Amino acid sequence: MAIFFGYKTAEHLLNSAGAPEFRPSVETPDRCGFVDAHALSSIDWTMFELPADEPLDIMVPSRNDRTRRKGFACHLATSDLPHGAYLEMMPDVFVASPALCLLQRCSDLTYAGRIKLVARFCGTYAPSKRSLRGFINRMPLATPEALRSFIELVPLMRGSKLALQAIDLALPNAASPMETEMVMPFYLPWQRGGFNLPRPTMNYEMTLSDRGRAMAGKEVVKVDAYWEDAGFGFEYQSELFHEGDEHYGDDIGRQLAIESMGKTIRMVTLAQLKNSAQLEYLAELTACHLGVGLHPGRGKSARSGLIRDILSD
Repeated sequence: MAIFFGYKTAEHLLNSAGAPEFRPSVETPDRCGFVDAHALSSIDWTMFELPADEPLDIMVPSRNDRTRRKGFACHLATSDLPHGAYLEMMPDVFVASPALCLLQRCSDLTYAGRIKLVARFCGTYAPSKRSLRGFINRMPLATPEALRSFIELVPLMRGSKLALQAIDLALPNAASPMETEMVMPFYLPWQRGGFNLPRPTMNYEMTLSDRGRAMAGKEVVKVDAYWEDAGFGFEYQSELFHEGDEHYGDDIGRQLAIESMGKTIRMVTLAQLKNSAQLEYLAELTACHLGVGLHPGRGKSARSGLIRDILSD
């Protein structure tokens, strides 16, 4: 017998540093008739950050296979799912793939929460309370194209429309949750409280000039969010690091190196997103550099709610 994890438990397991090593499987919960204690005991739970106060979300093939054992929440598995719906963590232990997990979680997440989940699956980070930064780095688990391809094969499955909307709105390749949150208000549609500006490229790779290389001490740098045609970008400034810290010096050195090439980089903090006047000014500044019109009044009534949604866990 095997065990199949889904929903929030799958999301937590996919957050692990080892998740990129999980491999697509042809197995389905059809052969999981009960909660397999042997399979559970084979898992090194120290590798994962599972909330102690939440039950394990287990997929079962039928209502008769549900258990009332404490610490488990049984969910009826959808039959006839496309290949790769589950990933193999280890022998007889499987977890919902990013695409299936997204479908399962969509109905429980907020508008911004769904977008952030897609960005996380398609980025190089995962949240972690064990890290001072609040996240760990790991390889992307999916691409927007791969997520979309899977979900389009199950158009009638619950959450499919919300999932496709989130995929269309998420930006891939972010290297931290703060980078994702930093840019969301600027490009999301005004109907939802955003400024509806063109989308930037996340972690844009830029080759420096000779002068820039001398400043930054490297040939290539990455810009957190960059609008290439405008030569304008954002760098997230963490509140963990302040003037005098090595990280702060690296950020400023990189900014100067890029600006020596005639580009413009703005340092942005999450605190600025919470200040409506500062946020609006940043949007106006961005629109000016991009050469596009901006109507700050549009979506203003929904903006505070959007910011709360973006910054919530």
